[in-house]
Amino acid sequence: MESHNYRQLSGRHIRLLRLNSDIMGTNSGSLAEFDLDTPPPFYALSHCWGTDNRDKPIYIGNEIFLVGLDLAAGIQRLRELAMEKSPLNPAMEYIWIDTICINQGDTVERSSQVRMMDDIYSRAIRTIIWLGSSDDSCSLAWELVDNIYAVFRAQHPTVTSPDEIPARTYSESHHSRSGLPAWTDERWRSLGKLCNLRWFSRIWVVQEVVLSTKDPIIVHGNNLYPWHRFEWAATWMRRSGYLRLPHLPQALLHIDNIGYLRRVTSRWPLHVLMSITQMKFRASDQRDKIYGLLGLAAETQNTAKLPEALVPDYNLSVQDLYQNATRYFLKQTGSLAVLTRAQGTNGSFTRRRHLHQFPDFPSWVTNWSDLAVGNMDIRKSLCLIHSSDALKPVHLGFPENYFAAGNIPLMLHDSEDSSILRLSGLRVDRIEQATQLSDEHMLYSDFYTSVASVVARVCAVALPLLKGNDVDAWAAQLIRVTSAGQYDAKFTGRGWDQFFKDGLACLYRLFLDNEDQRSVFISRSGMGQMAMNWLKNVSENGEPDVYIAMVRNFCYSRTFLITSGGRMGIGPADSMRGDAITVIPGGAVPYVIRNDATTLRGIFWAFVGESYISGLMDGEAIEEHGRGSIEMEVLDFR
Repeated sequence: MESHNYRQLSGRHIRLLRLNSDIMGTNSGSLAEFDLDTPPPFYALSHCWGTDNRDKPIYIGNEIFLVGLDLAAGIQRLRELAMEKSPLNPAMEYIWIDTICINQGDTVERSSQVRMMDDIYSRAIRTIIWLGSSDDSCSLAWELVDNIYAVFRAQHPTVTSPDEIPARTYSESHHSRSGLPAWTDERWRSLGKLCNLRWFSRIWVVQEVVLSTKDPIIVHGNNLYPWHRFEWAATWMRRSGYLRLPHLPQALLHIDNIGYLRRVTSRWPLHVLMSITQMKFRASDQRDKIYGLLGLAAETQNTAKLPEALVPDYNLSVQDLYQNATRYFLKQTGSLAVLTRAQGTNGSFTRRRHLHQFPDFPSWVTNWSDLAVGNMDIRKSLCLIHSSDALKPVHLGFPENYFAAGNIPLMLHDSEDSSILRLSGLRVDRIEQATQLSDEHMLYSDFYTSVASVVARVCAVALPLLKGNDVDAWAAQLIRVTSAGQYDAKFTGRGWDQFFKDGLACLYRLFLDNEDQRSVFISRSGMGQMAMNWLKNVSENGEPDVYIAMVRNFCYSRTFLITSGGRMGIGPADSMRGDAITVIPGGAVPYVIRNDATTLRGIFWAFVGESYISGLMDGEAIEEHGRGSIEMEVLDFR
C-alpha cells in the first residue's frame, strides 16, 4: 500500500474508520485512534482483498487512499448503512477495516495488530461480510439457499443445532423427493458462481466470522442476508451426503466448517485449526495460513504467553515459520499426525499441486500453503480430528483402529541443523511393487468416474498373492487395504461383516465382466470352477457401491503397494520400489521413507508420507522389536 501518515499505535490501541453518512460527500470518513479496552460501539468488516489493482482513490480525512474497486464499492455501501434509516441496530458509525486501519507498510505494526485480532472481532458489535456487488444471477443463488434451508426445516422442524441433523449418504431418489430443483436448474449454477467468490476461500474470514458475538450479516450488493441460514443449509447438505458430489461447490464445506467452529464451546489447538482449514482457504501472504488463525487458537488465550514459535513476525520467511511451527507441534503433541500434510519428495503429486513451490522446504515440514487445485483433488489424509468426546481435549490424531506404533511415545532428538528432523523408528519392510492408482494430472472428478478400472488394476496386481484355500484372507486383506480400514459405522453405517460382503460383491461383479481376471481367480483359488459360485454366495446382500465409495475416498492420489514381505498396502502416489516401510513411535500408521543420501555422517532420509500396510496396523512391528527381531534406530530426515 502507498505510504500514509499513520501515527504510531501504542499498547492495545487500534484505529477505527468513522464513516461519513452523507453519501453525496466525497470524503468516506476519518480515522480515529482508541484503546481497544474502551472503544466506542463499532462493527468489523470481513472482505476479500482481491486481485484487482489498488488504484481506486478514496478520501479518508485529509488523505487519499488507493484501494481496489471492490473495497471502494464496499465502503460506499457501508456509508449507506450508516444512514439513520439503516436496518442495522445499532446504527453503524465506526467500523474496523484491516486494509485501512492497519499500517500495511509497517511489519512491526502488522505483527502487533494480528495478535489483537481476537479482541478486535469479539469486541465488535458483529461482523459485516462484504461479498461485493451482485448481479441478477446471484439472486437465484440466494433463492436456492432459502430453498435448501426450507427443505431442511421441513425435514427437521425440532432440530436446534446443526449437529443434530442425522448423517446419511447421498441418494438420488431422496434428492428427487426433497423438493430441491433438478441438477439442470439454473439456480445450481448460480450457487456455484456465488460460492466461487474469493471471499469464501480467504483464510482470514474464518476467525472474522467465528469471533462475531452476534450472527454475522452478509452484504451482497444492495441486499442483506443472515449468516446462520447459509450455515444451516450448508450443514444439512454435508450431513445429507451432498458435498461429496464433485459438481457441487466446495465452498459449502468451508461454510459448514466455519459454522462448526462458531458452535464449539472451547478453543481448539492451532494445529487442529490449521488442519481443518489448510486445503480449503487461501492467503495472499502464506505466513497468514498460521497467523490468520491465531485469534481462535487455544495457545493464544493469553497473548502475553504466546509460544515463541507462533509469535507473529512478518520478517520471518515462510520456510522458517513452517519449519518452526512443525517442530513446535511435534514437541507439544507427541504425535506424528501433524506430518499428514508434510512437504514430501520432489516427485510428490500433492507437493506439485500447491500454488507456491518451496523447493528448499525439508521433506518433513508440513506445507500449509495454498493449493492450485480444489481440496478434493488432494489425497485424503489418514488422520482425523477427534472432537466428539467432551472429556478429552480436541486433537488431530489417527482412527482408533490404527495402532502401528502401539503406545510408544514419539522419540524426537535434538539436531544442530534445524532443517534436520531426528526421530527414532523401525525399518520393517521394503516396497517391492508400486502401482499408481491415479496419475499426476488426474483430478478427483475423473477418478470418481473411473474407479471401477482402479479396482480392476488393483486386482491384477493382487491376484498373484492369492493362494489356494486362502481366498477369504486374501479378499479381506485387499478390501481392508483399499478402504484404509475405515469401514466402521462412522464412514459407512455398517460393520466389517457387511462391508466385507460389499467388497466381495464388487469383486464378483468385476470377475464376471473381466474374463482374464476371472480365469486367474479360478485357477489360484483352489476351488476350480466352484470359485465363482462361492464368491456369489458369500457376497449375497452385499452392495458394491458402498465399497466403491470408500475406494474413491482413500485410493485417489495413492499407490497400491506389495512389499517384499508379501504385504498389501496403499501409500503416497510417488511411492517407489525400494522405498522403506517404517513404524515410528508417535505415529499410528506406517510411513514410507526414501534414502535421500548416504554420507560419512550416515543416511539421510526423505519423508514420503503415511501409508496403510496390512499386517502392520496393530502393533506387530513393536512386538517384533520387543522380541529383538527389529532394531530401533535414529532416522535423520531432511
